[in-house]
Parts: sequence; C-alpha cells; structure tokens
Amino acid sequence: MRRYLNTMSLKSKVTLAFVLLILLPFIVLGLYTYDQTQRYMRDQLIANSQMTLKQVKSTIENKIELIESVSNSITYNYRLQQFLAAPYSQANNSLDDYFSYAVPLINYAMLFQKINTEKISVYMSNETIPEGFGAFYHETKAIQEPWYDTFKHDEKKSLWVIRQSQELGETFGYMQKIISLEDRDLGFSLVDVRPSDLLDPIARIAESNRHIVLMDAQGRIRFPEGSGATDRAPSLKPPPSGSYVIHNNQLFISEPLKGLDLSMLMTITLPRSFGSLQVVTNLAFLTAMVLLLFAFYSVLKFALRKMKTSIGQMAHAIESGFEPIPNDRQDEFGVITEKFNLLLNKITVLMKDRIRQETMHKDAQFIALQSQINPHFIYNTLDMFSAKMELAGQFDVSDAMADFGKMMRYNMDNQFRFTTLEAEIRYLEQYMNLQKIKYGDNIELGIRVPDTLLPFQIIRFILQPIVENSIKHGFPQQETLRIELDISLQPDNTIRLSIHDNGPGIAPRRLLELNERFRTSAYTPSSSPLRESIGLGNINERLKLYYGEDYSIRLDSVPGQYAETILTIPYNAREEDSHV
Repeated sequence: MRRYLNTMSLKSKVTLAFVLLILLPFIVLGLYTYDQTQRYMRDQLIANSQMTLKQVKSTIENKIELIESVSNSITYNYRLQQFLAAPYSQANNSLDDYFSYAVPLINYAMLFQKINTEKISVYMSNETIPEGFGAFYHETKAIQEPWYDTFKHDEKKSLWVIRQSQELGETFGYMQKIISLEDRDLGFSLVDVRPSDLLDPIARIAESNRHIVLMDAQGRIRFPEGSGATDRAPSLKPPPSGSYVIHNNQLFISEPLKGLDLSMLMTITLPRSFGSLQVVTNLAFLTAMVLLLFAFYSVLKFALRKMKTSIGQMAHAIESGFEPIPNDRQDEFGVITEKFNLLLNKITVLMKDRIRQETMHKDAQFIALQSQINPHFIYNTLDMFSAKMELAGQFDVSDAMADFGKMMRYNMDNQFRFTTLEAEIRYLEQYMNLQKIKYGDNIELGIRVPDTLLPFQIIRFILQPIVENSIKHGFPQQETLRIELDISLQPDNTIRLSIHDNGPGIAPRRLLELNERFRTSAYTPSSSPLRESIGLGNINERLKLYYGEDYSIRLDSVPGQYAETILTIPYNAREEDSHV
C-alpha cells in the first residue's frame, strides 16, 4: 500500500485525500446533522409549546384565584352573615343595613377587582329579606338550575359551573355556600364571569398551526364552541401534564385547570418532513463534487505554481527595501499582490510617522522643561522672602511664607489627579499654619491617622476645603475652635475620613437638606443666600465621579455642640494617576 502511494501522482493523492477526508465524511456528517436537527427542532417545539401552555394556565389560574378572593370577601363577611341570619323587619333597622352595608358590599366588590366579573349575586335562604338591587335573590330562584341539587346537597362548600342564562348567556360561575358561625345555612354567593374575560389568554394564543381548547373529563370541548374547534381537537384523552402525544402529524399536550375540572388541550401541527429532499440534495451535491473534481486538480496545480512565484517575489521585495511588486493580474493572486504592496506602503508611512513623532516628542519635552522656569521663579522668590524675614527675626512670618511657598508648589504641580494621604495631610498642616497667623492659639488642629494608611492614594484637594469651610462657618465666638481629623479603616474595607469641629453646628432641617443635595447632586442656585459651600460641592462631585454614586459627602451635627463632615473612600480603589 505504501509503495502504491509512493508511485501515485500528486493529483491522484489529492483526489484520494479529497474523497476519503472531505467528500465522504461531509456526506455522513450532513445526514447525521439533518437527523439531529429534525430531532432538536421537534424537541424545541415541544418544550416551547409546553412552556406556553403552562404560562396560559398560570394566567388563567391567577384570574380564578382573584374571582375566588372576591367571593371570599362576600361569603365570609361577618356583618353580611348577621344580616342574612336575622329576621327582616323595618323596626330593627334591617332596611338600613340593607342600604348602608349589604348593597354597597356587592357594589364595592364589583368595582375594586382586577378582572371583569359579569355579575355578583347572593341567594338567600331567609325569605323574610326582600329581593332587590339586582344582586339579592331568594334561594328558590335557583332551584331549577341543573347544578342546584348537586351543589346544595354536596359536602363541598364551593363549586365552579358553566351556566346558561337568558340574561347573561354562557358564563363561568363560582358558587360558595354562606354558613354562619353557628353552622347555619344562609344561602350561597355566585360570581359570574364571561368566558371571553376568564379565558382571553387562550384566545390570544390562537395561531394558524397552534390552537388551545378546553375539554371536560368526558372529552367534550367546552371552549371555544364550534365545528372548527372540534376539527382541530379530535376526540382523544388528553395526555398527562408534562407529557405529549403525536397523532396524524399533530402534537397534543395538555394541562389541567385548577378548580374548573377542565383541561387545556393544545394542538400543534408539526412541520412536514424534509427527509426526501435532504437525500436528493446530498446526491446532487455528491454528483457535483465528482464532476468538478477534475477542474479542481488543474486549478490546484496552477495555484501551487503561482503561489510559489508570489512567495519568491515577496521575499525579493522585503530584501530590496520594501519595493512594490509588479502586478498585472486581476484574480485572487492579483488581489494578494495588491494588498501586499499596500502593506509595504503602510509600513513605510508608519516608519516615517514614527521618526516624526519621536522628533516632536523631544521638542515637547524641551518646551515642558522651559515651562517649569516660571513656577520655579515664583518658588525661589518666596524662599528668598522667607530667608529675608528670618534674618530680620520675623520667624513666624518666615515660616508662614515658607508654608505658603510649599502650598503653591503643591497647587501648581497638577500633573497628577491623585496623591497620598500623607501629602494631603501635610498640605492641610501648611494651610493651618497660615490660619494661625490670623487666629493664633484660638484655632487648633488634631490629626489621628494610622501610619499604614499614609501611603494610600486619594484624589487631591479634599481635606483643605472642608477644614476651610469649618473655619468659615464654625468659628465660635470668644472660644477656641478645635478641629479634629480622624482617618480610620472600616470593617467593610473602606476608609472613613471625619473632620469634626466644635462650632455652632447645623440646624436639623438644614442638615437634612444638605445631605439630600449631596446625595442627589441637586445644588442650590448660586444666587440663593442658602447656597452650600462651592468647595464641598466640588469635592462631592469628584468623590462620586472617581469612586461611584454611593460615596457622597455626609454631614452630621448637633446644634450648639459640633458639626462633622464624613467622607468614605473604597480601600481597594487605588487608581493609577493619569497625566493631564
């Protein structure tokens, strides 16, 4: 066998490989795929139909429960039971009860419901009570009904029936016995609902190949009526819930309806089998493959020869400095040659752009170094003034000038949006040193922060504006303003920053208003005298921007004792600083 394969031409080998490795496996796979597809489509159709029928069942049963709930509200009403049990007389205000309670109870039940009931009736065994209001009848009026004897002498307290009446036509009726606490029969209530209202999900699901009918235990179709429904649902026993029956290219599935003693039977027309068409298609495909096999060889031979030539041209173009390849063909090899030439041109352009970008980057670095001269001139001038004041003995002013220079350096260094807690606290201390020039010992700052949190990255400029707000609004009269900065790691993996002052605090109504505005970002217009701090609003928006809507500023206060500003930052949100 091996010797025979060695003597075969390349075309013969390609033919044999094509037949054994491509053609025959493809045919087998095609037949298998077709069979599995048919099975899958049938299983999907059955599963989707069962799901649809269960949804329809659930919708109808929900309506049934609503109707039964309306009936319960009437049947088990204690005051109505008292009215129906007592002898009727105008002397003991029975007429008032009739007008003020019994009749409105029925009217309210008709109005306040989620399903359109056609009528609610009460049949009374107490014949001393007069009939009236289209809802109260003597029980003797129902004696002629075919269901009356069965319902009256049955131990069941409730029953669903299909009724026929001249007044309402065909309706579904839910009857429930009214029995007093003394086990006395007072009559029964009847809630009528039209089939179109109760069974409208069945009507909505009707399609050309899918229908639903209601059948009783004897296999009779009760809804919808007509010969068309009988044709779509032939006489057969509904299959159990969760199973199906296929008969005469029809799929039948059913679900029982709780309470109605009826079953929903869905009939689905199965699509016709395409098995014969698939076989013909496979045979035609096989014939076409055999006929085109010879053309395949000649094209393959030509393609291999042209491919080898193109590879040689590409190698030469790369070695010659990305020179384009001459192209005079319009077929796929011509397209490949054209795309390769386009790639060579792109590479050439990218190389030139890269050289130009590197040149521009060096120029930008040079300009950036020059732009640093002006800020450094300001820093050096402030340092010179600080040294001059120190020589003059004005040490406090010299220290303040030095702190001011450091603050300006911190403010002008806006290359990063984030900084460390340590740098932010140092900036706050420099700001407080400047405030001490004005307030002296009347202002104090206490800081409590674990050393492990000092390297933590936070957004810049969030502590100083809050402390500035505390000084502006919280400075007590003729007392020392004590500001406490407390930073701690919480059990929920967040960092809590608290700025607490002993100022006059915030009124409760104003406190609720500010917290709500910080939560919703609905700030007071700038023209209002009650405008909250612009600095706090800016911090609040930046916190929500970088960490999320749940991390807004929260204020706490007791009027006359203290005010506290609380910030919460997720401990794991260590965003890398990005350049401006």
